[in-house]
Amino acid sequence: MHYGQTKLSTHVFARYRLSSMFAVRAQLGTVYLEDYDNLSANAARRTRNAHFRNYVNELSLRGEINLFSQPMITRYTSKLRVGVNTYATLGVTGFVHNPQAQLDRDAAEYHYAQGNITTNPALLDYDRWYDLRDVGTEKLTYGSVALGFPLGLGASFMVNYKLRVGIEFVWNLTLTDYLDDVSFTWADPEGLDDIGLILSNPSSAVVAESAGVDNPEAWLTSFEHNATWDSPRGNPDRNDTYGTLQITASKVVMGSSNFRRNNYNSKRRTVKRRPNKPGSSRMGRGRAKF
Repeated sequence: MHYGQTKLSTHVFARYRLSSMFAVRAQLGTVYLEDYDNLSANAARRTRNAHFRNYVNELSLRGEINLFSQPMITRYTSKLRVGVNTYATLGVTGFVHNPQAQLDRDAAEYHYAQGNITTNPALLDYDRWYDLRDVGTEKLTYGSVALGFPLGLGASFMVNYKLRVGIEFVWNLTLTDYLDDVSFTWADPEGLDDIGLILSNPSSAVVAESAGVDNPEAWLTSFEHNATWDSPRGNPDRNDTYGTLQITASKVVMGSSNFRRNNYNSKRRTVKRRPNKPGSSRMGRGRAKF
């Protein structure tokens, strides 16, 4: 995990409070993920030299359990009083993702010198982002749709009777290991073109030396396809996870549920007054605030 690779994510949501303890929320948005092996202090990861970016488009349904709350502000409480609500959230997320990567110039020159590719590295486009799932960088294939289970904590604040702001941290446990396109082992280079081979195996003697390896050429034999055994490119026993820290702002829309009427309703209602004297037929009408 490299905190320097934290990126912006955006979401829209609708929230409905069922009671003083429970609420449900539907959320739609995009999370941008990106990371680079060359930022790692681990020699093996630096030599692998993989990187990726991924726009994760997610739709989630979450439940919220109230942990602590202070009554919300209304028109009839102090203007300095701010409503506070802290909660735990959990749910299910369906998302579509597409990991991408760029060509590494050092890897292209290394594979060209080794005779692994025939395309002159000077002719390659190093600014383009390639769709890794279409390239087939690994021995196994995977789809673009997956599920996750978001878990987190949040706090919201009512700054007036219509505006709510908050902060929320959520960690999403997914059922895929391919958010970064790295999981199992290298694809057979016989089934890849020159661009696919570089994307599948971006290692080179240059990055091995920068990782502090004493014998780069011997070390690199562990970072390529092997016909006799599955040299590990990643860890297929652990699925990918990702987290978000979000600042939220929402408008409170008054509904017609009993909870809304009992806790948010600030409208005036007309009530009948009792007669002033027993047996009197006089009946007045007045207004009372609730």
